[in-house]
Amino acid sequence: MSSSKHSRIYEAGELLYQQGDDCNGIFCVRDGIVGDRRVDTDGNSVLVRLNYGATTLGYQEFLTKTEYRNTAEVLQDSFVCFIHRSVISQLLSSDSALGERFLRRSIRDTQKLEDSYVVAMNASIRSRLLHVLLVLYERNGKIDTADRHVLEIPIARADLASLVGTGPETISRTIRKLQQDRLVEFDGRTAFIRNLDAVYNEIVALN
Repeated sequence: MSSSKHSRIYEAGELLYQQGDDCNGIFCVRDGIVGDRRVDTDGNSVLVRLNYGATTLGYQEFLTKTEYRNTAEVLQDSFVCFIHRSVISQLLSSDSALGERFLRRSIRDTQKLEDSYVVAMNASIRSRLLHVLLVLYERNGKIDTADRHVLEIPIARADLASLVGTGPETISRTIRKLQQDRLVEFDGRTAFIRNLDAVYNEIVALN
């Protein structure tokens, strides 16, 4: 598989594939951020997931022989590998253990999705936003000279609202309230968290 993969750096804004395209293989994100977008029945493009390094895309569509369910958009310059479906099919036919690994991965991803759905159904918008911010911070946050935890949010506010599961107006009101409560400060796409423990404690309390 390693000898048959094709690797390159994709720039922000490029697409790995589009929703409805035939599945020609799988993509492995080694570094960067790739977003899964889906066009809903009203024609709106909704960001449904962020994919970081060590993420495999398109394998479920390959296994089920279906079209790509989402559009994969590069949100931050990313190093991505591609393996054509003919190579994977050949490997699967000669190595049954590989198929079992794909199946276990699919089951784990489905379980994670179910867990996320349960959390979203029971958590408030404020709690869900704080949770998303913490996940993003764990991926690429840092501490500045004022001992603040700094997060460069890699997506637009409308996409942030999609991840949280609400609309842009609601997310804007929630952000203003977080600032009024001096829990999180925002400057454009930059978020400043003074006290991570306070954020963790609020998420627990709100849930």
